[in-house]
Amino acid sequence: MKWKGPKPLKVAILGGPCTGKTTLCKKLDVDYSMAGYKSNVCLEYVRDYIVRYGVPTNIFEQFLLYEGQKRREEALAYCDIIFCDNATILNYVYGLLSCDLQNPKENHALTLLFNWAMKDLSGYEIFYIPREFGVLDDGVRYQDDAAAMVLDQKIKAMLDIMNVPYTMISGDLEARAQAVKDKIGFDPHYRRPVCVLPEKEAAVTSE
Repeated sequence: MKWKGPKPLKVAILGGPCTGKTTLCKKLDVDYSMAGYKSNVCLEYVRDYIVRYGVPTNIFEQFLLYEGQKRREEALAYCDIIFCDNATILNYVYGLLSCDLQNPKENHALTLLFNWAMKDLSGYEIFYIPREFGVLDDGVRYQDDAAAMVLDQKIKAMLDIMNVPYTMISGDLEARAQAVKDKIGFDPHYRRPVCVLPEKEAAVTSE
């Protein structure tokens, strides 16, 4: 197990919409929790944003989404491990899709998102799920199959171009979960080390 504390190990499951990221995160959380790890799922902030405010339409909204995702991750700092179905590094990818490169302000915003992505990269153990089935309409997602495939390609291209170490996983849910466990380590009988404070020294009294 790569967790060494005090910071949690952040496992980022990346891929386009409706590739099974959230389902995998929840499966892993159950397995690790049952084994004794202090784990949790960090769900993507963008979904709640879309429900409340609508689909983001410009690059500047990516800064709000970045902060929302960052705060969700920070709120789980008490865990050994957190499973993320999104990551702050993806705001750069979404920024690329909406950025007008001829606009100096938007170009600067994209550069800033890139710098933030590079800063955050080392904080994740990254897995990528390729698309193995079509997009399902859940009433929130706004991508169709074509748009989802473009996003798939952008995410993978970012990982490859930046030489980001990642593991590609595929297959059914059990196969995907096992691939993650093999990579980061899994002890079915794990028990988190308990922090024991040193015993208080007996008071010494002098007569």
